[in-house]
Amino acid sequence: MKKALVLAPLFAGFLFAQATTRTETTMMTLNGTLVDEGCRTTRTKETASNDNKTETKTTIVTECPVATTTKSFGLLTPDGKYIRFDDAGNTRIVETIKKNKNWTTFVTERKPITTRIVGTVNGDVVVIKEIEQ
Repeated sequence: MKKALVLAPLFAGFLFAQATTRTETTMMTLNGTLVDEGCRTTRTKETASNDNKTETKTTIVTECPVATTTKSFGLLTPDGKYIRFDDAGNTRIVETIKKNKNWTTFVTERKPITTRIVGTVNGDVVVIKEIEQ
């Protein structure tokens, strides 16, 4: 009987911990142009100021239209933000390109593909829920 009394608070603690660690994800809609992730370049600039070094990381996206060999994608928004996708999202984009004649033509002719992505943020990538063609 004493063991049950000792274990009851322990199990209650586990239940409470599970209830408090729930995270909510927010759906977001992003508009922009699909680009080849491989074209993205990152530059690091170091500056010295009063014996302290400050490191600035700048990401620059150049004209990187999606190619037939592209396996990793990003979305360049109209305001210049760059959004990365998870591996499953990259696979979904490849499948969408194969199924959509217009997108296949754009890829072959190296024209920009503009789209709307609905998804959730997971770390530094977006998990795609829906791709609007």
